[in-house]
Amino acid sequence: MAIATFISGGTAYKVTVNGVPTGGKKYPAVMLIHGNFGLGAPYGDQIRGFAKDLNGLGYVTAVPHYYADDAAHLTDTLPHVQTLTDAISAVVARPDADRDRLGLIGFSLGSATAMTFIASNPPGTVKALADFFGFLTDTVRAEVSRFPPTIILHNKNDRIVPVADSRDLNRLIPGTIDHQCVEYDEHWQGVNHAFKPGGAADANSQSEATKWFVKHLPPTAK
Repeated sequence: MAIATFISGGTAYKVTVNGVPTGGKKYPAVMLIHGNFGLGAPYGDQIRGFAKDLNGLGYVTAVPHYYADDAAHLTDTLPHVQTLTDAISAVVARPDADRDRLGLIGFSLGSATAMTFIASNPPGTVKALADFFGFLTDTVRAEVSRFPPTIILHNKNDRIVPVADSRDLNRLIPGTIDHQCVEYDEHWQGVNHAFKPGGAADANSQSEATKWFVKHLPPTAK
């Protein structure tokens, strides 16, 4: 694991990268994008732990920040697409990363950011998506035909992002694109939004997302 920086809009942001010994070959790159709580406890450890587990399978994984500080920005609802774009550019420039095999895993606002990136780029730019309780925007709704194989994971009791958003996404994605929606029934922190670290929903959702990526973006060297 290495903590580096990348530049976006003249600002330096941190990114945690888990690389793979290259042996002259390249591996799929998977970006895990945090929500507006940032990467403070407990979510930072939760997301970085997931990234480490995926790295153990053979993915180059990266957890970029899109805030210059470590504070939560709970009123922020604006997708940070340019910052994600610049983070991706920095990561796929690594010798162990395959720029043509990119996967995205987003959480809440991070998922809205990932989906907006997909909606704003040519089909096939992203090979697989895991949407953890992300919200939909008009831009995303209009461009679901650009989506890669997508797994959607949401707590049906969520009081911040309604599960209706995930149900709508599952309905809107064309049948020609492999997609799946998994709902959970968890009560935690009153708002029931992010999955309780180490809880049943957390463990199962990570397992389902991992299986989805192994199927649609196998961690093989090229």
